[in-house]
Amino acid sequence: MSFSTLKSRPTRRTNLRAFQNELVSRMMAPTAMEGVVSQLGFSAANERWLCRLQQTEEVMVPPPITAVPLTQPWFLGLTNVRGNLYSVIDFSLFLGKAPVVHNPEARLLLLSRSTGAINTALLIQQVFGLRSVKGFAPTGQAAQDKTWSVQNWMDAEGHTWHEMDLSKLVQDSGFQHIGR
Repeated sequence: MSFSTLKSRPTRRTNLRAFQNELVSRMMAPTAMEGVVSQLGFSAANERWLCRLQQTEEVMVPPPITAVPLTQPWFLGLTNVRGNLYSVIDFSLFLGKAPVVHNPEARLLLLSRSTGAINTALLIQQVFGLRSVKGFAPTGQAAQDKTWSVQNWMDAEGHTWHEMDLSKLVQDSGFQHIGR
């Protein structure tokens, strides 16, 4: 193969963010037609949680995290995600429970800028994937002391799911106050 042959081939570049946005659009298309909002299901503090998929940026294996002194125990520190520094919060510790166990199922949930968060990630125990509350039964309002808590649901297997609003979480004064 000559250089001129290589040069004439069209180069295919994929923008990671554009690819992720297209993937989310395709995943949301069938549920949007049914009038059902898909949510991302995950576990933290031995509880099941739901958040709107549009409020998330990405789910990834946690890279190394550098501790920051004089911060709350739940603020684990900073990590580098493709050249950008992200603040990492252990969501279980933030909830006042035992820390997330660092095992192969633990993930970082990067919050979307649409939530008002700037380079913020939650360390979570496990990702369950997309869920729809269409088949869930409401169990009553969520905890009154958490302004970011939306609704509690029960699935067909009897599991309780806590729906949260990540936009309200990042505005919560307790979440914003990372210093000791």
